[in-house]
Amino acid sequence: MRRLAMLVPILAMAAGRASGEDEPLAQCANHDPEVAIPACTAVFETGNLDTASLPVILAKRADAFARKYDFDRAIRDYNRAIRLRPDDPSLFEGRGLAHANRLNFELAVKDYDQAIQLDPVDAKAFYRRGLAKFGLCDSEGADADIAKARELDPGIEM
Repeated sequence: MRRLAMLVPILAMAAGRASGEDEPLAQCANHDPEVAIPACTAVFETGNLDTASLPVILAKRADAFARKYDFDRAIRDYNRAIRLRPDDPSLFEGRGLAHANRLNFELAVKDYDQAIQLDPVDAKAFYRRGLAKFGLCDSEGADADIAKARELDPGIEM
C-alpha cells in the first residue's frame, strides 16, 4: 500500500509531463534552441494557428534562432511577426537585438526607436538602444538612453 501511495505522485508528474512538455507548442517555449526551433516549426507548419498565435510562435522561433547565433534567420522570423503584429514593441526589441549582434547598430537603433515609440516606459529598450548607440560612437546619445533606462528601472542591468 505504501508503494502505491508513493507511485501516485510520480505517475501524476509523468502524465503531466507527457501531456505538456511533449507537445510541440510547449516545446516551442523551451530555452534549448535545438528543441524549440523544430517544435516551433512543427507548430507553424500545421497551419492551424490563428492570427494572434502566429506572431507569437514566430517570435519564439526567432528567439531560439538568436540563442543559436543564427541572427539572419531570427531577423527573418521577426520580420514576419512584425508584419502580422506591428504594434508589439517586444518584436522590435528582439529584432533590434539580433541586428546589434550582427553589428548592424543603425538598424538596431531604428528598431529600438520603434519599440520605445510603442512603449515609452520600456527601460530595456532604452538600455539596449544606448548600447547600440555606443556601437555607433554616439557617446552622448548612449549615455542619455542608459540614464533614461536607469530612471525607469534603477535596477536595470543587461
